[in-house]
Order: sequence, then C-alpha cells, then structure tokens
Amino acid sequence: MMRTGRSLWLAMGAMLLCFAPVALGQGQVNITLTSAGSNVMDGVYVGPYTATVNGQSAQIICDDFVDDSYVGESWTANVTTLSNLNGTKWGSMANATQLYDEAAWLATQMLSPTYSGNATQVGYLAYALWAVFQPNAVKSWLGANSAAWLAVQGWLNSAAGQQFTPGEFANFFIYTPDLSHSITCNGGSCPTTPPQEFFGFISAPEGGSTLMYLLLTTLACLAAIKFRSRPQIDARVTTV
Repeated sequence: MMRTGRSLWLAMGAMLLCFAPVALGQGQVNITLTSAGSNVMDGVYVGPYTATVNGQSAQIICDDFVDDSYVGESWTANVTTLSNLNGTKWGSMANATQLYDEAAWLATQMLSPTYSGNATQVGYLAYALWAVFQPNAVKSWLGANSAAWLAVQGWLNSAAGQQFTPGEFANFFIYTPDLSHSITCNGGSCPTTPPQEFFGFISAPEGGSTLMYLLLTTLACLAAIKFRSRPQIDARVTTV
C-alpha cells in the first residue's frame, strides 16, 4: 500500500508538470512587474520586462502602447493563447489572429540571439510590436519622418510578409488585465490603470518548432507517467 500510494502521488505530480503549459492557457494568474530593464528608446522602456507570474520570475513582452505599467504594480490577468483571442485587448480588431501572429513573430525576434543583444534593434522591434495594433500612436510618438519610425516600418513590413502556420506560437500566452480585481502599485494606488497587456511564453530550444517541442514534451511526460504507473510506482513602463 505504501508503494502504491507513493506511485500515485508521483504520477499525479508528473501529470501536473506535463500539463502546466495547457493549464496556463486558460484561467488567471497574478502578476507583479519587478523590472523594466535598462533599454530605453525615445523615452520609453522597451523591454523585455521581468515579472513574477504566480510567484515565478519570468520575462514578459508588452503589446500595448496605449496604457502604462509601473515597476511594483500587481494585478490579476486572464490567460489565453493565440488560438483563442476572446477577451484579449485587441481580439475584436479586424484580422486579429493575423495581427497577434505578427506581434508574436516580432517578439521572437526580440528574444533571438541575433537581435537580443542589440539594444537599438530591440527598441525598433518593441515599437514595431506596439505599432501592429496602434500604428498611428507609435508614428506620432516617434515622428513620421524619424529614422526610428522608418526602421519600425521595415519590421512591420517583414512581420506582415510572414506565412504563419497553425500552432506556430503555441508557446505564447496572452496576459490581459482583469479589471474586476484590484490593481496596486507597491501596495498602494497606481498613477494610472489599467496595466498593459503582455505576452508570456515558454522557451523552446533554438531552431526548434515550438509546437513540436510542446508535443514532444507532453509525449515524454505521458511516457514518464506510464512508466511510473507500473507496479513499482514576456510599452510602456515607468517607475513610481
């Protein structure tokens, strides 16, 4: 009985670990923004930012240029995937699926070894990601004839020219603020609300398909569970 009971708990634990990515694709999480990073372009922290998500440190990337977030700000967010945009900030826009795919592609460029160490390119990519949903606001902020806006346009054109496949960004989650819950900054009120919408993500091996990575991970977890069941068992951010 002791061995069987221990095996059951091991199997249950493995199952929870295996399906954590699926569980994160729905429901809610508690987020606290802990750092805006040090990369600033045209007066804006461009990220990626650091936050705790349900108490775990994670990188997050903002897709929202119309709201502000603050270091020390805490809120509850609804979690969705790019396959279900209901309730997201930009989900009601025409071609929302295409736009979110473009934004996710730009986010992957920000995180890639090719550009992640280049502060200028990361800045252009962040503004391009914001401009996917709010092009006029970004254009006005940067200046219609500025070198920055021209670079942003180049990235926007590259994103729009991609051929996306279903599940390509299966490792991405969208954190949309739930305004029915309290929003605080270091335990007090915030200068403005709501906070921004963010991308979160599970990192996949470099050069690998994220969908295949998640599928193989799940299969590996299921195999582990089966074995154990044998008799021996990611803008604007300011500080306050």
